[in-house]
This record gives sequence, C-alpha cells and structure tokens, in this order.
Amino acid sequence: MAHISKKPRKVRKVRFSLAAAAVLCGWLGALVPILLGGSWWWLLLPAAVMAGAHPILHRPGAVPVFTYHSVSDRDDWLPWAPNIAVSSDLFARHLDVLARCGARVIPTTELVAARLAGRPVPDRAVVLHLDDGYLDNWVAAYPALKKHRMPATIFVSADFIDPGAGLRPSLEDVKAGRVGREALQWEGYLNADELRELQASGLIDIQSHGTDHARVFTGPEVIGTLTEENWRNLAWVQWGATAGDKSGWHRLDSPVAVPLGSPVRRNGPALTSRAWLGDRVETPEEYSARALRTLRRAREDLGRVLGREISVFCWPQNRSTILSRELAYQAGFTATTGGWEENRPGQDGRVISRVHVGKDVLGLACPWADRLYFRAQVHVGWGSYYWYGLIFAIDIIRKGVFLFRAEPMKSQP
Repeated sequence: MAHISKKPRKVRKVRFSLAAAAVLCGWLGALVPILLGGSWWWLLLPAAVMAGAHPILHRPGAVPVFTYHSVSDRDDWLPWAPNIAVSSDLFARHLDVLARCGARVIPTTELVAARLAGRPVPDRAVVLHLDDGYLDNWVAAYPALKKHRMPATIFVSADFIDPGAGLRPSLEDVKAGRVGREALQWEGYLNADELRELQASGLIDIQSHGTDHARVFTGPEVIGTLTEENWRNLAWVQWGATAGDKSGWHRLDSPVAVPLGSPVRRNGPALTSRAWLGDRVETPEEYSARALRTLRRAREDLGRVLGREISVFCWPQNRSTILSRELAYQAGFTATTGGWEENRPGQDGRVISRVHVGKDVLGLACPWADRLYFRAQVHVGWGSYYWYGLIFAIDIIRKGVFLFRAEPMKSQP
C-alpha cells in the first residue's frame, strides 16, 4: 500500500535551488566583469535575474505548522530523544522568535475551518503541534505557551494516557516558588486530569494521535532480533502486542509482551500498512476493517476522557495513504496530518502539512544556530524561499558533522 508521496516538497526544493543558483550566477556574471574593469551597467544582469526569480522565491500565502514532541530538560528516558526532544529553554526561545517575527499563532481548528470554508487565513499565521502527549508538555511547554499567549495542539495516543490522577508540578510552580526544580517529573505521559486542565485553559487543544502508536509486521522477512541493547528503541514491538495501558513501558527492566531473541520482521505504521498474519498479508478489506476500528476507538476513547468530540487526527510517524485518510474521515475526523504541501488556498483543506522542529541543527550543541535555523524555517514556511539557502547550508554542515563522527542518529518508533 503506497504512502503519500513527498514529491511536492522535493519538487519545491529543486525549483527553489535552481532559482537561487540563477540569482547567484547572475551576480557572479556581473561582478566578475566589473572587477576586471568593466562597466557598472553589468549590474543590470543580476537585477533582471532577480526580477525573474522573485516570483519563485517569494510566494506568500502558505501557513507553516511546526511539530514538536518532547519539551524536556531530562529526556534520557526516551531512546529516540535525539530526534524529537528539545529543551525547555530552546522551546521558549523558538516562541520568542515567533513573537519577534510578528507571527500570529492560531489553533489547528481555526486553520482547518478557514481552509475548508475557503476563508483567508490571517497574514503570518503559524500553527504549533506537540505529538505523543508527553508529561513534559504540561511541565515545560504549557507554561511557555501561556507566557506568550500562543495556542497549540497536543496529539495524544489513547493507550498512553497515564492512569494516575491530579496535576503534577510544572515550571510555573517552580517560578512561583511553590516547589523546587528537583520536584519536577520529566518522564512519562499526561494523565486525564492534566489533559482536561490543558483543554479547559482555552489555549491548548487536545486531539487524537491514535491508540497505541504501534507498527505491524508487513512481511515474513526477518530484519533483526530483539536484544537487551535494542528493545527499548524498538518499543513499538511491545506496544503492538500489549492490550490497554502502555504509559509505563519505559519503567520496565525487560520486555514482557515479546521476549528478547524474538525476530523483528519487515514492518510499517499499523494504521497505514497491511499486516503480516503469519502465512499471508491482510487483504485490503481486512486492513480497512482493522484500521477503521482503531480510528473509531481512538476518537471515542479520547472523546470520553475530554467529554467532547474529537475532530483532528495525527498519523503516527506522519505517514498516511489515500485510503487511510478516507478511513479517518469515515471514523468521524474532519482533518488529518500527513500532507507534504504548504497549507495554501487551493490545496486539500482536510490535510495538514507539517514541518518537524528539532535541536542541534549543526550536529552539535549550538543554541544560536538552532534559533537562526528556526527563524529560517518560519520565513520559508510563509513562502519567503530566499531563506532556504540558509537551511540548505546548515543541513550540509550537519551531514558533514555526522559523517565525521560516524554516529547515526536514533530513530523514532
């Protein structure tokens, strides 16, 4: 089952790169003759190239949707933290960048409603997402968003809602002197009371991220084995084989559902892949029935916790297919993530395209580079592709750093 192609994003990058290269060549074509004693009339060349390239390099009307996951000052409990976690300080600085850029942060539901109705979205609009429902969203992200009065959507997997009760301490409590910083708990997931409190704030919208964030085996090919060293990074194997609450998986000393030594087969996201049943692959009808049941349960379970209808679905691993989207709409969702466009007028208003936000963009700790990179992402997200050259340069440096280190980054399940 084919996933939605990333081709639109790749085509844009090629187009922008060619336009930028044309601008650079235009300047070189003018400056070299001038430096060799030629006429200043040569400057008309880059001016002409800039005039031709500008409609490609500046296309307002896009709405960037920035995706975070963990916002934590102690993320060592997450095996895939290098790819998805940012510190509370970096998150706050990103919000500062948005404020200084004049961004108008709007709720996801406002973006979806405007696009479906064909209404214009506010100029310089931005949407913020936080995936997975980590406790640190309450501890660190919410206080920062509250300070800046910026709304955000937290996407929660129903089976990962912590069964505990009560509101745990946050950075807001530390700032007010009610608790010391050592009282903060950084690991784990949000509980129902915290989810309801966030929803009641009017600033945070809680939406669905499915039930178990699992993957399924899609074929008989064995690609690895569960070991003491890798089973946490392959936690999805346990999630898919465990019924009910999964919020405490990180506290286990060893896997309990699928033992060490078990084979790991070719796999894909559970909601967008046909599963291997031991002797055959699911039929399209069997897949559709399973995925639809899961999507309906995800919507209903989270709806019961919050006491309201759930309207937006976020695909685990941001992977979707045309069929899976249709199943989500059948389950009652108004919109889903998983797009590779720019949230422009004329594009499908039911599909939300997103940009992942991370840390250490140079491949090493460098706070000023992280802020600069995010500023470039904001402007590119609005359609000012002149900033794409900066993103490209930083990406090249990061790849060089990791090649030098020979250290592959851990992946999210």
